[in-house]
Amino acid sequence: MASDRAARFQPTMETLCALLLGRIQVGLVRGNAGALRILAARLIRESLMAALRQEGHEFTEGRFFAWFAGLDTLSTGSEAILRPPKALCQAILTEFQHSPWPDFANASDHLLKAFLAPSDYSRGDDHEAAHTVIAEALALLSGLEAAEDALPFQPVARLLSAAAGSTRFAREERNLDLIGGRAVERERPGNSRWALDILAGRYLAPRHGLPLALPLPGLVVLPLGQTDEIEEELAISDASVPTTLHAVLARIDRWLEEAERDAETIRRQLQDRRSSGRAGQLAEYLAGFGPLRGYQIECLLGVSRTGVGVIAKALESSGLIVSQVSRNANRMYGYAALPSPPQADGAAGNAFAVSAEAMNEYEDSMRVIDELLDRFSEKRD
Repeated sequence: MASDRAARFQPTMETLCALLLGRIQVGLVRGNAGALRILAARLIRESLMAALRQEGHEFTEGRFFAWFAGLDTLSTGSEAILRPPKALCQAILTEFQHSPWPDFANASDHLLKAFLAPSDYSRGDDHEAAHTVIAEALALLSGLEAAEDALPFQPVARLLSAAAGSTRFAREERNLDLIGGRAVERERPGNSRWALDILAGRYLAPRHGLPLALPLPGLVVLPLGQTDEIEEELAISDASVPTTLHAVLARIDRWLEEAERDAETIRRQLQDRRSSGRAGQLAEYLAGFGPLRGYQIECLLGVSRTGVGVIAKALESSGLIVSQVSRNANRMYGYAALPSPPQADGAAGNAFAVSAEAMNEYEDSMRVIDELLDRFSEKRD
């Protein structure tokens, strides 16, 4: 009987989005403090990397951490038209310090102190230009017409439509560049829609489904090749918004799940240790943000070089971190994820068993979601 019900149920993309949003809501509201701190650091890293790539910078993840630590350039052969990466990331981290989510603002403040990337300012106004982009994103979001829906579909559609009609954030048309005395038509490699991504959570939280003002890297993806306003409105359709939103929510759901797992691992490994506060704090940053070198940790935690050694030794003995010497003789520390503890006898065999009560609860949840989606459709019509 239960299998017949499941076979008849064919979820729409809107339903899948609503399910993901519900999971994220529960995880954020009920999540422990350590998991939320790890998630905050992870979102900062993902937002910075997404913004750099949107601007046209090409780099590997390892190169990013070496650059953030001041040990290398971000990439080689970057085009002169690209925004300097340090100016861009400093502007983003400064904006993140003003987040209404305290864990996120605090993590941004600490990571800004540990941001040791080499100076790359080519012009005196690079930093101001990056802040100008963020200010324009704030103005666009504040100018959006208010939506009363608790679900985010209509608000996101309005955001995408506003971005598509903006001279700053719309897709650029192809430009003629003068290369070797010849006019060459090509598309500019980057865009500034990262500014809307990092602020979109403040627009959606808490009125439109997000309980916390999370940055949403990758949200503002615009359709290709618009020729007029009518096509532009059709391209940002009811079908495309849930698909775009689902991809973003799925990533956040995965990062939240990983943060919960890592927070439990850190708690378990350090629970019998004396004075593990700083050690736990460092482990959370390494698990969420990524590898850091010794001097970054001094700046991050406000401890001496000797203190870093003591904390690192405690974490290494617990199996939580590993260290290696980089090519320029600096030691980098990274989080070492441990396997989950073994399940009790019989737990594995019953992991996917579904009771009648669980199935009824599932169907009740589906009915509530369907009612919300029906109300959304009626308002839209």
